[in-house]
Amino acid sequence: MVMGTMLAGSTFAQSLSLEEYRTQVLEYNQDLQKAQQSAEGALYSLKSVKTGFFPKVDVSGNYSWQFEEINFLPGAPLKHDNYGVEAGIIQQVYTGGAVRKQHEVAKLQYAIALLALEHTKDNMIYAADVCYWTLVANQDLLKVADKYVALIYELYKIVNKRFEEGAISRTDLLMVQNRLKEAELQQNTAKTNYRIALQSLNIMVGEDPDRPIALTDSILRILEKPESQELERTLEQRADYQAAVKNVEIAKMQTRLARSQFLPQVVVGLKEKYGTQMLNVNGDRKWATTAYAQVNIPVFHWGKMRKDVRAGRSQEEIRELECSKLRDQVNKELSNAWVNMTETANKVEIVRSSLAIAKDNLELNTFSYNEGKLPILDVLSAQGSWLQAYTNVVSVSYQHKVATSEYLRVLGTR
Repeated sequence: MVMGTMLAGSTFAQSLSLEEYRTQVLEYNQDLQKAQQSAEGALYSLKSVKTGFFPKVDVSGNYSWQFEEINFLPGAPLKHDNYGVEAGIIQQVYTGGAVRKQHEVAKLQYAIALLALEHTKDNMIYAADVCYWTLVANQDLLKVADKYVALIYELYKIVNKRFEEGAISRTDLLMVQNRLKEAELQQNTAKTNYRIALQSLNIMVGEDPDRPIALTDSILRILEKPESQELERTLEQRADYQAAVKNVEIAKMQTRLARSQFLPQVVVGLKEKYGTQMLNVNGDRKWATTAYAQVNIPVFHWGKMRKDVRAGRSQEEIRELECSKLRDQVNKELSNAWVNMTETANKVEIVRSSLAIAKDNLELNTFSYNEGKLPILDVLSAQGSWLQAYTNVVSVSYQHKVATSEYLRVLGTR
């Protein structure tokens, strides 16, 4: 049997629950690590912008040599060299609010980076859930295929014995043999699907593709149904929507920043210089202290401010439209995910009832055939109905698990 060979090494397989697998995915995923690095970079950018509020200190030095001889006065030539060291402190007093606005933009960008990290985490948890439940479902389908092969093989032994005793025709035997081959083909397909799902699960956490895994969560486990949630609350929890809202705020702040560049600029400073004088007559070196204030008032720039502000407002409108579009998208996702989750839950109840009926029918038909009251075709039909019913239970339960995970992802509560 295929399943027997597959599970021969299951004793050494690592047990893995859904929560454990989520943790492994979040620790390994490169997209999440990139989002974390982006958030860290945004934090340092914020700290860098914040330094604009503080005084700046610079130190510079200069040296020059005049080759030609120049007389300051007749008979009093200047020294050929001129040098000095200067230290200065500069404080921006007023820049039209540019530094403050840049700081606000940086704060918003950092908040957006954190929201992007949260959004990526939500998507990775959803992807981990789908991958995990896909393997669980394919494992159960393989078990069903193994059991179906075993059922037909047991029937084959009975039919073959009766054929050898001359109690039935060869037609019955051929029908069972043909059904057995079909079942073995389905078993082989189920095995392939299981191995592919196993490889996908392992690769997603950077492990060897064929690493054996013992899954601890059952596809038949009943999940607690999440509560229905209003759109406004969902929007508050959705990281991507909140990021879109902050992008609107950034666009508005950048418009104000463009206007601030055309407001008066006031700078004060203090310089301390040590070196030769500008006219180096005797080579003496002195200290010189200078305090200064500088005012810059933009007067005429050919309407650049008006054009820059209008361009900024266009960006505001674009960001607001993007935010509105995302709101509609979230509304659609929320409605569709809720319907899909509730309807698949109803389907689970239906297919479970169908499986119970199919099991009873198979037992009754098998018993009646053994008693000689039914033809072999009825038994084969009952076995096929049981296989279909069991497959439906696994498939619909898988759909419900994925639909529930999708609804939680839409809510932004992962």
